[in-house]
Amino acid sequence: METMQLREYNSCIFWLESLKSKSTLEAYTIHLSLFCKFHNINPDQILQMNNSAEQLKTMILNYIIHLKKIAKSSAGKPRKGELSVNSIKLYLSGVKSFLEFNEIPLPWKKISKLYPDDVTNSYRSYTKEEIKKLLSIADPRDRCIILLMASSGIRVGAIPSLKVKSIKRLDNEIGIVTVYPESKDSVYSTLVTPEFLTSLDEYLKCRKSQGEKVRAESWLIRDKFATFSRKTNNPISPSARSLSKQMRFLVRRAGLPFAELQPDHSLRRFFNTALMNSDVAYTFKELMMGHSVKLDNVYYDKDSEKSKQKILLEYMKAIDALTINEEHRLKKKIVGYEEKLKDVPKVEQLESHLANKIIEQEAIKKQLEKLRIDKEIEAQYIQQKHEQDLHKMREEMNKQFNQIMSMIQQNPLLAYIKPEALEEKTKLKRLH
Repeated sequence: METMQLREYNSCIFWLESLKSKSTLEAYTIHLSLFCKFHNINPDQILQMNNSAEQLKTMILNYIIHLKKIAKSSAGKPRKGELSVNSIKLYLSGVKSFLEFNEIPLPWKKISKLYPDDVTNSYRSYTKEEIKKLLSIADPRDRCIILLMASSGIRVGAIPSLKVKSIKRLDNEIGIVTVYPESKDSVYSTLVTPEFLTSLDEYLKCRKSQGEKVRAESWLIRDKFATFSRKTNNPISPSARSLSKQMRFLVRRAGLPFAELQPDHSLRRFFNTALMNSDVAYTFKELMMGHSVKLDNVYYDKDSEKSKQKILLEYMKAIDALTINEEHRLKKKIVGYEEKLKDVPKVEQLESHLANKIIEQEAIKKQLEKLRIDKEIEAQYIQQKHEQDLHKMREEMNKQFNQIMSMIQQNPLLAYIKPEALEEKTKLKRLH
């Protein structure tokens, strides 16, 4: 049964309208169609069944048993007509949604006990070298898709709902993405690298060159179209299934080990691994991946300015690990150096500044030398004056001594007089 066929049944009209996500609508339609096909019944007949609850429970249990019989026990990639044991509970999710919407209660907790245990798969994260190979064979649209998932960790199912306005560019060339923007319960924010923003610019430029009028409301990723065709300005958002199919094509074309990689989800693993290896705080890593962090969802205000700054700082720890192209990383370093060099004086300015410093130092040296010479001259003058004063003093003393001796020779009795008295007498004699 296709989606349009289910809409023919009254029991499905409102239920299908209640499914907001395009990918959920497609998946749940398939789930209910397969269930009806197995029991050779239609949705309207399910709601008209007598003693419906007990009978429906039996039908669902038999359906689970049937799925367990035909499901493969490994968790490898699904092939057409194959079912993995890990998918059985998913195949019942559409049936459960339909019954709950129509208010038919069933003991789903008891029913879930029949679900088989999940088996682990051998899928791993992409390596940088493998992502480089994908980028080398991808066109601008596919490069944008690959780098979007690798740098933000979003699921492939989130891409179809993104619009150009869903990405806001921050001052440091990092972008913030609002994921599931139309969903009140599922909406969350994550970040993207400058490398992705560069690829997005190239992709949007390519679309504009083909005649598309790209606006804020335009789909971020759209369907492929021919230049100036009727589809040019009638874009369609690609389905998650078509995006997954394109990723599978690229993986095979690049010669990567298809059995080891989930073409789109392994990019999400790459993101998670890069953040863990960069020591990003666990809570913030989970928030950026859109995971629940239990009570923190209720009590932590992740939309506050302080919280946004903290998430940004944590993301910046992993930017190098998330940047795929070494050339882009080198370019970012060069730009960083150029920004720093803007604040550094030019060579001519440095030479002029150095010359002025040398002239200034030479002037200071000359001034110091002049002061030294002046001090030496002053010291010599003081020394000479001191010696002259001493010389005069000696001459004066000798003169006085000679006068006293002359007086004593003229009058021997004066020898018995105190020298002070003779000196005084000598002074008086000079005055007369």
